[in-house]
Amino acid sequence: MFRFMLSSLLLLMLLVTGCGQEKALQEKAVQQIQNNKTLVLYSELDNKFTADLVQSFNENNKEKLTVKFVSELKPNDKLPDLVLAEKRTLYGLKQQQKLKPVAFTIGDKLPKKLRDADMCWYGVFYDPTVFLINQQYARTIGQQSLRGWADLENKLNLRIAIENLSDSNSTQNFLGAFADALGETSSLNYLWNINRFVGQYAKFPFTSIRMTAVGDADLAITRQSYVFKYLENKFPAYVVQPREGTPVNLYCVGMFADCQQELPALQFIEWLLSGDKVQAVAQADNTGFMFIFPRGVQDAPVDADKLWLNENYLDTAKQKFLTERWLERVRFSR
Repeated sequence: MFRFMLSSLLLLMLLVTGCGQEKALQEKAVQQIQNNKTLVLYSELDNKFTADLVQSFNENNKEKLTVKFVSELKPNDKLPDLVLAEKRTLYGLKQQQKLKPVAFTIGDKLPKKLRDADMCWYGVFYDPTVFLINQQYARTIGQQSLRGWADLENKLNLRIAIENLSDSNSTQNFLGAFADALGETSSLNYLWNINRFVGQYAKFPFTSIRMTAVGDADLAITRQSYVFKYLENKFPAYVVQPREGTPVNLYCVGMFADCQQELPALQFIEWLLSGDKVQAVAQADNTGFMFIFPRGVQDAPVDADKLWLNENYLDTAKQKFLTERWLERVRFSR
């Protein structure tokens, strides 16, 4: 009887030990999987800026997460985990039900107009429309004379350089944001009023910058990201962000609906919104982008009322209608 009990006890100990070892092996395997998580980010930003952002995150996160990025969505490929792109892209993806809502504390701190009401995207940084003003011209009339949109309407002999507003998503966003901020009729009336100062609607963004720099134009209406890399001590022009507010391209982050790694993906989203290294990378790369939390998430965000977004002209038909009205009533008006 004693031998039987001893044998049973030994067998039980072996079973327990075996189960314990198996459990330990399973936990180790799970840990290894958790320690080697890889996320795929789709980005519409400049490849170098995206690569530098991803590298900074990969080098500094403590959870051993790895983010890779792609710059193209191919029709038959599996969708990535995350998207970082201009608001118009996020709007389209949401309409196609390709994004999933995510909620987190930092996201709640964003001004309402800078995040999706259904939590499908969150603004990270923005690219404002600015005035690039020739320094010699500014010295002639005084810098205080050109601080906002209202100052452009009644300047004598002002020469404005601007992109053709029907050529790109960026310029069409400008038209939409301007119309949303001022009203469609008032915005077109304003653009018609300054149309007399526009000698040429440029095909490329750099053309307006070059014209202003060499003195062929007094002022360019352009994006800060286009001009920021040229702003050095000897550059003969400077940037002003209109005091009333200005149209912006808002760059947002979202999570694809098929993402299976929500918590790691959320860590990357939170890092984009709150990480000081993100701003450092943007400054080192001379992007010109401005951040919604310029002093960190513990301080107040940017004044959202000064950021004019394209809200009502994101659908193709509405955007086409507005662009055609601009062409008819402003660009080719008689």
